[in-house]
Amino acid sequence: MKTEEMITLPRARSSRGPKLYSIGQVHAITGIPKPTIRYWEKEFEEFLEPQRTTGNQRRYDEKSIADLEKINYLVKVQGYTLEGAKRKLEMLRRSDIERPQSNDPIAELARAMSDYLMKKSPRD
Repeated sequence: MKTEEMITLPRARSSRGPKLYSIGQVHAITGIPKPTIRYWEKEFEEFLEPQRTTGNQRRYDEKSIADLEKINYLVKVQGYTLEGAKRKLEMLRRSDIERPQSNDPIAELARAMSDYLMKKSPRD
């Protein structure tokens, strides 16, 4: 019996830019129902603005998915109202802008640990 070898060729990298995901893929990644994603787009339009295809289908990048996960965490886990979640996201956005970026990995680790501990503290 002769066995055939499978040859796997490396995938060509796309020069089109960042990977974009459909709403179904975002649902599979995050577990957030598609109708909820659509609703949150309207409610959090200053934070969520997916790209659109020529056929008007939504396409989400990694940042949009991270923002959806933040919103989901604030609303579903932390119990924030939609208005409260908007205020919290705006506060987080401002603190990210004000915080200088460091090339020091130890400083970045300390910042990440501080952020983690702040998230674990009781909410406002």
